[in-house]
Amino acid sequence: MSVIGPSCNLPSETSPGCGCAAKTEQGGGKAAGTAVATAVVAAACTACCVLPFTLPAVVLASAGSLIAVLDRAHGLMTILSIAVVACAWGWIVWRSLTTGLKIRSSVLAAMCVATVLTATAALWPIMGPAVFHALGTAKPKPPSS
Repeated sequence: MSVIGPSCNLPSETSPGCGCAAKTEQGGGKAAGTAVATAVVAAACTACCVLPFTLPAVVLASAGSLIAVLDRAHGLMTILSIAVVACAWGWIVWRSLTTGLKIRSSVLAAMCVATVLTATAALWPIMGPAVFHALGTAKPKPPSS
């Protein structure tokens, strides 16, 4: 008899030896490895073979929908741009008057560019046909009957 605990018995069919749990054999290791390898090969094939065919179509479809959304937003964005540029000019003039400092030439240049671009965007529905006609890319009007 042991002072620490029961003595170690030899293993038999009904009880494990020395208080150890019975060993269980793990099966399916090869099947799991095969499944992982198959998944890796499928991912590699997708990246190498399928993606070059599908990616351009997905990108073009997304770009087309984005352009359609932006086309519908042209009027609202132009109005918002005019408001932002006008507020920026007002802020710059107000800060110059309250601080007594001159407006920097880099600020004036950036604001002039913003003003010209905003004016071009606002006047584009009027300027567009004339610009396309001058470039020779205007579509001929169908004859009216």
